[in-house]
Amino acid sequence: MEPTEFDSALGGTELLPHSANSLKFAASRSIEIAAMTESIVNPSKTKLIFQCLPVHMRRRVMSHNCKRLPRRLRKGHLEQLKKSGLPPKQKRPSRKYRRRATNMLDEYNRRQRRHVWLETHIWHAKRFHMIERWGHRIAYRPCDKAFRACYRASSAHCLIQDISYYTPFQIKGSIETIKDMFSSLTSSQCGLGICAKAYLNGNRKGIINLYMPESYPFKFIGRVEFIWISNSSNKELWLFLHPSIAKQVESVLSDIINKPKSDAHHEENEANAIAKKRKIATKYSDIQIKVMAGMYNRFRLTGPRSHAVLVQTLKCLKEIGSFRTNDWLQHIDTEKTQLFLKPKYDYWDSISSVNSPSQLPPGLVIGLVVKDPRLSRPNKRTKAQNKATPTETKSLLNIPPYVSSSPIWDTTLCEIIKEKRITNSQYIEHITKTQLVPGEVYEDDPFLQTIPIVLIQRPGSQDCSYKKIGYGSGWDIIIPSGYGLPFWLTFIMFGARSGGLRETESLAFEMGDSYMPPDSEAGEIEDKRIELELKEKYFKRPPSKRVNYVKLAVPSPFICPWNVLLKEWKNVREEKLFVLRDRDILHNLQNCMELNKKVSEMENSDHCLVPVYIQIIGKGNLTKHAMICIPNKRDISLCEKLMEPHHEDGNTKLRKQKRAEQKILLKRMQKKRIKLRKKKTPIKEANGPKPEGKNKHEPSEYVKAMRELWLPSKIEAVRNVGSREVMGYLSQGAFSYSEAKSCGVGYVTFNAITKLLECGLNKVLVRNTTSRKYRLANIQIIK
Repeated sequence: MEPTEFDSALGGTELLPHSANSLKFAASRSIEIAAMTESIVNPSKTKLIFQCLPVHMRRRVMSHNCKRLPRRLRKGHLEQLKKSGLPPKQKRPSRKYRRRATNMLDEYNRRQRRHVWLETHIWHAKRFHMIERWGHRIAYRPCDKAFRACYRASSAHCLIQDISYYTPFQIKGSIETIKDMFSSLTSSQCGLGICAKAYLNGNRKGIINLYMPESYPFKFIGRVEFIWISNSSNKELWLFLHPSIAKQVESVLSDIINKPKSDAHHEENEANAIAKKRKIATKYSDIQIKVMAGMYNRFRLTGPRSHAVLVQTLKCLKEIGSFRTNDWLQHIDTEKTQLFLKPKYDYWDSISSVNSPSQLPPGLVIGLVVKDPRLSRPNKRTKAQNKATPTETKSLLNIPPYVSSSPIWDTTLCEIIKEKRITNSQYIEHITKTQLVPGEVYEDDPFLQTIPIVLIQRPGSQDCSYKKIGYGSGWDIIIPSGYGLPFWLTFIMFGARSGGLRETESLAFEMGDSYMPPDSEAGEIEDKRIELELKEKYFKRPPSKRVNYVKLAVPSPFICPWNVLLKEWKNVREEKLFVLRDRDILHNLQNCMELNKKVSEMENSDHCLVPVYIQIIGKGNLTKHAMICIPNKRDISLCEKLMEPHHEDGNTKLRKQKRAEQKILLKRMQKKRIKLRKKKTPIKEANGPKPEGKNKHEPSEYVKAMRELWLPSKIEAVRNVGSREVMGYLSQGAFSYSEAKSCGVGYVTFNAITKLLECGLNKVLVRNTTSRKYRLANIQIIK
């Protein structure tokens, strides 16, 4: 090029002006701008209109039914369909298949006899894959491909889940008696007890680990949330239990309450034993337990914007005023019960500008009385935004003593609220008649009912060593039954994204927590259910498409054989195990891992599993049931080439032989059937009567034998099956979005960790069940 083509700044001779007139510059290029705008508005490329929609709005039926598109795109979509030829109109189905039950409510009640429906069931059934679990019909995952979207909602916005299947227990009695009863079910080594000072005033929620009576550290039941009610004359303790452990906890507590005093049996004589049998004094006779299943709705909001969603939705009652006519307010004795409406309104207003729930005191409990949520519902779905005003430090540090009191715990009031609730049709009819200005709603309308609610803060991740502080924080809102759907729809309209049970499992994984521990009865049932599902999926594949786990040295690909592993690490005959939850020992183990120190001995170490968090180094993706192995010292530098050698499958010839015999048998049976047809003899009579008690869906003896040859049910050894010693398994493994790498949550034996540290190593090898490749990974103790 000629040097005159460049300006002087680049070594040329042309001088460019230091400024330009924007109007003249744009006017001289008006033709180019018009052409660019035309190409954007009317693109020349052949792209269908429904392909311009975002992925979550696309439906396969759009090519046949234009009503599946937004209204603004229907006309253009119809024009495109006309060019390619409109689809033929389908025949209207018979009325028999279109008719509905005469009384839909009775039909719905009949359908939920076996599995209980939540109040939001109809809403979820249209948008979610539903599953039957723990006696409930629960939403599992959204129908749209929204896995990443749900993660983004939980980390940056607001994710909402309906967890109304949790079972609340009401326990009445004196503090000393309740403390004594729970002393045999809990241990102070796992954290604060149920009667700790931090929880007794009711302003904070607590979590305890429940065990069978006098069985710690064995026979773990599950984790239980609890709240003390401070506004009652007699102390009340409310437990919130996962449905998988609710029946077990109920039976354990009833056994403890009904158990007679040990002294009474030793001191009484044989003469008056029969008379005393009728009425035996029990140690906990003053304790009353009620199961309040279905009494409340409970929604879980997760993410930093969950606080903004609540602030926008909940319009707190400042004073009773015109709402005195509410039936449940008339039922309250105002002399004995104080609602503290004005102080609670001020406190909620003082913390309304918080950016995230993680900034509030952990486990904070707030009882509010709010107006009907339908009043604050926006006409168009919008994202709730945080307030720009700064929050006072005083309101974050000092929690008023009255803030947790709420009339919602009075079950009589909840029944009145449910009985007198205003349905959607009544609400629309009333608003249409009374609103003077279209779009304006009178918030202090006495016709509408106020609702008492309780908010429970969740702090999220608190260990900064391997997780982002505050991830998973949010609010739980407890609402009286009958008002679940109005609150739910308002939360959705303010930008909350709905999730299901899959998101609960995903949140636990992202927070580095185990969802169902293996030492509990509920965990064992869940593991067996997953094993059965994976086995059925595996054997549905043809033999040529099945992974041969024998050749990969994977004896148990679908379940973690903890008892076999513990036996091999320390010749233990008793088949019992427990997960380590002693905080001091866990902290000590983590320190030993970081400093490469030897671990001190521990009681019952032969039966102990230690929870660990695995982070892969470099590439690779971890999966469920992957094996955690002890590396050799040379493996650290040669891990990229480390592979498990091929193993021989001794059952290959036997499987082929069985298959050949089965083919011969099938041919013989076919010839027999042809002969019987020619003779016109019924096949059922020729075969004889069927054996009694045989299940229709039970596999045949041949299928059972072939399955046993593919996957032997009896597992004798797992520790030294491969070239590296197995020290544990991953109960959950996947790509972690919060860590931007593949991670896993699992358990290793205590004796294996001892050996690892004795070798001077603080890294492990991980191998998936379908691979021969060993991957190097970091290991951390979950505290």
